[in-house]
Amino acid sequence: MVQQKNILMILPEDAEPVEFCSLLTRYNYTRLCPTVEEGFSFLARNSDIVSAVILDIRLAWQSNFECIKAFSDDPRFASIPLIVVSPDAPAEQDMRSLALGASDLISPPCPWELLSKRIYNAIRAKDSATFYEIEGMLRKLPCNIFLKDAEGKYVFSTQYWRHLEKRNDPNWTIRGKTDIEVRKDKENAKRAHESDMNILATGQGAHYVIEENEDGVQEFLEVVKEPVYGAEGTISGIIALITDVTEREQLKRKAKESGSN
Repeated sequence: MVQQKNILMILPEDAEPVEFCSLLTRYNYTRLCPTVEEGFSFLARNSDIVSAVILDIRLAWQSNFECIKAFSDDPRFASIPLIVVSPDAPAEQDMRSLALGASDLISPPCPWELLSKRIYNAIRAKDSATFYEIEGMLRKLPCNIFLKDAEGKYVFSTQYWRHLEKRNDPNWTIRGKTDIEVRKDKENAKRAHESDMNILATGQGAHYVIEENEDGVQEFLEVVKEPVYGAEGTISGIIALITDVTEREQLKRKAKESGSN
């Protein structure tokens, strides 16, 4: 069952959006507020149930578009699209609403299919980060997160470790390559590839620690891998986390050496 979306409409008291509202009855919830203050007050209390806000361009003009900027700057509403609606064909100055953060500027009446699609796209765009946005956020973490496809080839990797081939080449990418192709340490590359093939064949994850010695630097990397399943329940790839545990492993070795003495 498709989840219905909740719409908050902020329209002036003299508006008669009968046709427009009748189109929106296909949505689960429509709330009409005659002022920006009332609408934003309601939104602040109920942001968890509102999927999109529709704001009349005339109310935006009353505040010289400051209400749109305030909405866009408020972190509580970061995941909620603001769709500005104009009763007439939008004027050139109305485009300021888009520059200040509105997700769309629409002008009903228009075919329901088009209106519905534009509202849906605005909600979807705010509802989920893009692949590249997620990849960029993950790069901020000190660990390495990577994804491989059903053939064991990299889809992305958030960090390039020192033991990778050509990692300093700005035009080089790990996408579409296997461990055998990208890793200098062929013994660990073979181990990683065999581990991937086993995960793809059995659905059993893997957890192990490898030692790397590159450029005179000793590193211990903890690897955790789990299968990724597609919509039909079949394994579509591998998601994995690599964490630098060098300090921990070196301390363990020192403790073991001290104990043996």
